[in-house]
Amino acid sequence: MRDDPALRATALRRSTTDGWLGTLELPGYRAGKVVAKLDDLPAVDPHHLYLDLLLLDTRGRIQDHHSGPCLALLRQRSLDDRSRYVRVVAELFRHAPDDERGLSAIGQALSFIRECGVGTDRLMVVADLLDRICSEQAVTASLQQVLELSLGEEEARRTMRELVGNVARSSGFGDFDPHPPTVPDDFDSRLQDLHEGGLAVQVSFLVHTIGKTRARHFLRQATDFVMVPKPDMFDV
Repeated sequence: MRDDPALRATALRRSTTDGWLGTLELPGYRAGKVVAKLDDLPAVDPHHLYLDLLLLDTRGRIQDHHSGPCLALLRQRSLDDRSRYVRVVAELFRHAPDDERGLSAIGQALSFIRECGVGTDRLMVVADLLDRICSEQAVTASLQQVLELSLGEEEARRTMRELVGNVARSSGFGDFDPHPPTVPDDFDSRLQDLHEGGLAVQVSFLVHTIGKTRARHFLRQATDFVMVPKPDMFDV
């Protein structure tokens, strides 16, 4: 089961380069190869701060960027608001950039987050946009991240055991079908392989079986957690 290419997923690991950049007044945060940072360009927009989102290559050089006035942040907003904003934006887009297209594929989501901010309902809209655009691997990594932030890794794995078991039984390890198919003879052993693969494999199976555009809402309904990075998840 774990050798199935569709179910392979890299375990969530924080990059050693993750961390704060800039100043208290104009903070930035790096999450993996994504940097979100604020600037103050009154000649461009006298009322709002300016957002730069950078995509870095393996050497830390700028590979791509998206920039523009941040209509969600008036210049009068507090330092805490500014820090929360860049931290959540960086985490939200941590897994989203495409290796070939860079940030161009997610331009609509980036523009939305600049204009509308990081309220929970706004984050859900952006997450839905990203789920449609991004690969299964990226969606899996994003959902795994939020599960670990919400529950911790061990509790997340326990929670996923029941969810994955129900989906596997309903799908017969094939396409998800509301009318349960015949359960395969080796069901128990294949399910055990999934669980032993860890949280990344559990989430990958769910995303692959249900579909990446449905998985986030399925997990939200099943766990009662909002499946997006929220400001209160981070020690800003």
